[in-house]
Amino acid sequence: MNPKHITPISKDRRAFAPYNFVELPDENKVVIAQELPKKNCYDIQRHTGYIQCTLVTESPLYIRCGLVPDDFKKFGDRTCNHEELNELILEEQKRWTDFFYNPANNLPVIPGSSLRGMIRTIIEIITYSKIHQVSGYEKLFFRAVATPSNDPLTDEYKRKLDDKVNAGYLQQQSDGKWRIYLAQTVEEQPIIWVKKSAIPSEIGLIDTNSPNYQPQHFKVRFDEINKEKTRYIANQVSINNTHHKYSGHLVTSGNMIEGNPEGKSSRQYHFLIGERTDDYVEIDPGAVEDYRAALTDFQKKYFDEENGILQNHYPVFFRKTKLGEKVTLFGHSPNFRVPYTPPTKNGRAASVTDFIPPKLKGSENPEIDMTEAIFGWVKDKKLENQAHAGRVFITDAILDSSTPNEQIWCQNNPDERITPSILATPKPTTFQHYLVQTDPDAKRENLKHYGSYPIKDTVIRGNKLYWHQKDVSSSSIRESNEEEIKNKPKQYTKNRPINSKVSFHFKIYFDNLTDEELGALLWVLDLAKEKESRIYVKDDQEYRFSLGMGKPFGMGAVKLTNQQLWLSQRQDKRYQKLFNGNKWQTGNYSDTEIEAQVFVESFKNYLLDKIGRNPDENLEDVQRIKMLLAMLSFPGKPKGSVRYMQIEHPRNNNEYDQRPVLPNPFDV
Repeated sequence: MNPKHITPISKDRRAFAPYNFVELPDENKVVIAQELPKKNCYDIQRHTGYIQCTLVTESPLYIRCGLVPDDFKKFGDRTCNHEELNELILEEQKRWTDFFYNPANNLPVIPGSSLRGMIRTIIEIITYSKIHQVSGYEKLFFRAVATPSNDPLTDEYKRKLDDKVNAGYLQQQSDGKWRIYLAQTVEEQPIIWVKKSAIPSEIGLIDTNSPNYQPQHFKVRFDEINKEKTRYIANQVSINNTHHKYSGHLVTSGNMIEGNPEGKSSRQYHFLIGERTDDYVEIDPGAVEDYRAALTDFQKKYFDEENGILQNHYPVFFRKTKLGEKVTLFGHSPNFRVPYTPPTKNGRAASVTDFIPPKLKGSENPEIDMTEAIFGWVKDKKLENQAHAGRVFITDAILDSSTPNEQIWCQNNPDERITPSILATPKPTTFQHYLVQTDPDAKRENLKHYGSYPIKDTVIRGNKLYWHQKDVSSSSIRESNEEEIKNKPKQYTKNRPINSKVSFHFKIYFDNLTDEELGALLWVLDLAKEKESRIYVKDDQEYRFSLGMGKPFGMGAVKLTNQQLWLSQRQDKRYQKLFNGNKWQTGNYSDTEIEAQVFVESFKNYLLDKIGRNPDENLEDVQRIKMLLAMLSFPGKPKGSVRYMQIEHPRNNNEYDQRPVLPNPFDV
């Protein structure tokens, strides 16, 4: 059984966020698919047809217009510099910030692929399927400099680096492998510190408070080295003053305001290392691979986008090795990031997938689950059964023809765009949110992290979903600080969302689904109806799905109404006779609302049996389904209770500082 997440007893130890998780199923509860049908014929024991649906927006909805190849060259790869990019964005922002639309009539369209992803996510949860679409490529690193003694990473970082850092110069060999040629020691020290105030302007060092600051290294000479506490500090630095005893390189790293360009740099020291020697150590190829797979945006921007500091002759800092050992830890400053290395990885860096139980990994478990059987699959690895087409096909959702144009958009002016607040990329290294925590007191020193024992001590929290939020409007998602927008134009985007209460129509076509598979699809669609119209989940709570961008703001809440199931009558009609009067006989469809309830009942009984529950239970009473329903509840939470925490909150300062733990959905 997987470790179970425990909400901290003390509310002071509870975090908050616009997202939460539906817990993982236990490995022995994954529901394996029924036998797949043949691809070249219709099975008379299965069901083919379509479901008509109406989608109604319940909060502003935004799905970005697709980029044509010329747009992607300009915006997609972001190879142009920021000044050029800003000019291009200003020039063409109206078109490429549009909602996805039909160029024939310029009316908004919801892509079928977006609808498919929305529905598949819920199907994956309710059918106890494996975790799909989680990459193991990105490796997880951390730095724990000046962290308190009770932080779970403090001792781990000290164990790896404390008093064990050396310096040298990188060199790639003809076989592609990397070496570090050791730097000469200075006063028997591998690294000498220098105050930035002691560095003369002639060297050309960019001030750490300059918006143009970037890491640099310079050929220099230096002298007058004194020991201050544990550091050896040079008081004289020059470009080529021959009176200075030592020569080597001045190396700078970050300015310590990477996430706060409006602040002041607290960096007071840079580093000096001696000249290159002929002695070298090899870098472990696995460490190189992990380093490349963990590059930060900062490293990609200021070093090489794919290789970081892995450039010939570049100064590098690394953990000292024993004779004959290869280097496994290195970086661009003495306090470089190191990998999380759980006991099962033999010194290699961890990834998120290491904390998914093996039978729940979509890329590794060859057994086919219900989600894969319905929607198809493409495996990462070239296996015999590497890909299989799905049996559900969803059309684009077309705007209801009776909708007045002035009711479609949040802004009636076609040239007006909303600038929402900045949304950062997900940070799975916030392990107190993304990993199961089992200490009811949530003591900081007891927190599980990516160096903990995978599966045995902790696993990922589960399927990530965003809360619906109350009172969402275009004004509530708009960035109110115009000065911020002006100061950080590269970090903001623009969009033109669709208003609430706008209707679209689409169809879901399906081929050869079993009673249980069709029942699962119908149960999910029914959930997003208004409560008075629901057939299968009978309670007083409204539920909605989430679609499109801006979910952390509460955008994209949608309901599904006017659902009608039509089943093909090919066996009874099309293939019994050739003509229908003076026309060809076609495969008619029939309206089968009564049969729909039979399909859903078949699914519920099948699922409860497979997960070892009493068939007389209600599906919505199962813990995993209850968590899902909590996350889909509408109108949702007050915005202030499910916002992102802030590093610089005006009242609470750094809200992440004590690593509060994200509670279970029931406790939010």
